[in-house]
Amino acid sequence: MRISTRGEYGLRILMELGMEPSRGLALREIAQRQRISLDYLEQIVPSLKQAGLIRAQRGARGGYFLAKKPAQITILDALVALEGPFDLMLCVSDDPPAKMLQSSINGDAGNGPIADSNCPASGACAVQEVWQEMKSAVESVLTNLTLEELLRRQEDRYGVPIRTYNEKNLAQLPVLN
Repeated sequence: MRISTRGEYGLRILMELGMEPSRGLALREIAQRQRISLDYLEQIVPSLKQAGLIRAQRGARGGYFLAKKPAQITILDALVALEGPFDLMLCVSDDPPAKMLQSSINGDAGNGPIADSNCPASGACAVQEVWQEMKSAVESVLTNLTLEELLRRQEDRYGVPIRTYNEKNLAQLPVLN
């Protein structure tokens, strides 16, 4: 299980905006600070806007801003907006397209309404219980972690913004033991 660069960079965008909440940031500025392709950031931003996590403002004082306070943005909200539903396996998915896919795999597509379960062994499978426990545990951690807490951790533990360089030289982050 991996979070893609889309998820990683999306969180960095949110952190950049959260570090300077009263100032609109241009994507070009974020791209330069983070050393991320501007083209790639332009592909990520619509998902964050659609999820209501960021907003754009035109004009002299324009740029991108957080649409909510950092304390109201959970890391789960951000990752779901960027990566899609957090489903380890189809059998524990709450996503309707995944239910449809699993139903067709099981050969029961078109045989009435989709059952609550995505798997014919549901309710009699210890492995499915493991997937559900893992999903619940990860979702719990990500729901209880807000952007505000992530920003606080960055400042308290590292004392530097998440960007680790300036224009003249690269700085090294301290290593936690």
